[in-house]
Parts: sequence; C-alpha cells; structure tokens
Amino acid sequence: MKQALQTISAIAALMAGAGAALADDAPVFDVGVQITGATDYMDSGITNSDHNPSGGITITPSYGIFYGTVYAATIDYGLPEPKVESKFAIGATPVFGDFSVDFNLARRIKFDDPSADRWLPYVTGTYTFNGNLSASLGVGDYLYDDPTAVDFWELYAASTVTLDSGAYFTAEYYLEPDYDGMNNAYYAVYGTVGVPFMEKFEATGKLGYEGYADPATPSYIWYEASLKYNLNSHLALGVAYHGSDLTTTECGVQGYTDCDQSVFATVTIKGSLSDLSK
Repeated sequence: MKQALQTISAIAALMAGAGAALADDAPVFDVGVQITGATDYMDSGITNSDHNPSGGITITPSYGIFYGTVYAATIDYGLPEPKVESKFAIGATPVFGDFSVDFNLARRIKFDDPSADRWLPYVTGTYTFNGNLSASLGVGDYLYDDPTAVDFWELYAASTVTLDSGAYFTAEYYLEPDYDGMNNAYYAVYGTVGVPFMEKFEATGKLGYEGYADPATPSYIWYEASLKYNLNSHLALGVAYHGSDLTTTECGVQGYTDCDQSVFATVTIKGSLSDLSK
C-alpha cells in the first residue's frame, strides 16, 4: 500500500505541474458518452461473456488537458461471479510541440471478485515525427489490493503509421518481466490494420501473440477481422470474426471457460455535451 500511495502521489504531482505549465490555453469542459452492445464480448482470443451478449458504457469528462474515465461492462466467465468489470481513471495529456505525455491513474474493479481489484498508474510519452508517423513508450505499475497478490510493472511500446487515405497500421508491444513473482515474463505483440472505404465503412484486421515464459502456461495466437458501418457520427454497426489457436486443453490451463471462435455483431452509440451546441 505504501508503494501505491507513493506512485499515486508522484502521478498527481506531475499532473499538477503539467496543468500549471500549460495554463495559457483556455480550458474547455466537455463530457463524452459511448454506449456499446455486442452479441459476444471477445478480447485477445477469449470470450469474456461466455459467448452471451454484453453491454458497456464509457463516460469521459474533460477540462483542457485533464480528463476522466468511468467505464463499466457486463462479463461472464461461466462462473457465478463476477458479472461486472469497471474502470475509473483520471489523467492529463500535456503537449510540448511534437511530444505529448499521458499521465493516467486508473482504478480497476471486478465486482464480487476483490482479488482482481487494483490501482494502475501509467505514464506514456508519444512523439509525432510527421503527420503520418508516431511512436509511444510507456510504463505502468499493477498494484493489487489483495496482500497475497503479486504486484508487477509493465513496459509498453507502440508505433502507428497513418496514410493520407486514412488507412493505418499500429504495432504494439507489452512486457511484464515478472508478472507472477517467480521471474516468469509475459509479453504480447499486437498488430492492427484499418482501412476506411466508401466514406462510411471501415475494415479492420488484428493479429496478436500472448507469450508466457513459464512453459506451464500456453502461449497462443489470436486474430480478428471486422467490418464497421458508420451510419453517422453518433451510430455505428459492426460485425466481427474473432478466434485463437488455443486447444480445449490449453484453454482449461489458461483458466478460461471457452476459447471457441466467434462471429458477433456490435452496435456503438456515442456523443458529447459539445454536440448539443452544434
């Protein structure tokens, strides 16, 4: 807990300093809301809703460089608990020319599963080389409430190339050198390609690898192909195919209830207070 308080205090001090440094810009208050629904909640090759429908809401108040996040979604691991996951966060994103920094302090909770409750302070710097290329480097600390749980740190690196057509490619890398307290590393590599076309459509492909140094935990590949149709700036419909190469036995070792592939539909509704003045 002492480490958590020290990390939280450091983040707060950096955010306050960033706000003071950039006080010349007139801050604007806004609140964004996004509501999502899906016939399956798939993530990294795994269903988080036991292949049942799931709904989520994200509220993002902002004031100048400062922002907040309130997120909640329904989940189902095929067990009695938990049924809801949530995230509460505050942050600041000061910009210094081509370089920006995101200071973020998140509180993650899975209701009825206190062993998963944790603080997650994160700092990410992003440099934009030109209008088409950016690179990011970040570090975060997972600080669990449960005294028997293992706290660990994470390194994050990413790069995005965006074409004038709007098409983009993003590569991400995550490294947790000692996620289990036994000197076993976890690492993940993700690639995302997005191609907008015909004004309102976007095709997206994702490929990821979840790697575990501990041979007892299976490493695996996951993938997703999706198509989204933006009816307007506030409503989007989508369909996606998501799966992994985990076998039934490997799925059980991972502790998941179902690693079957899935075809699912999504609907997204979004807007903000600033939209009301337009």
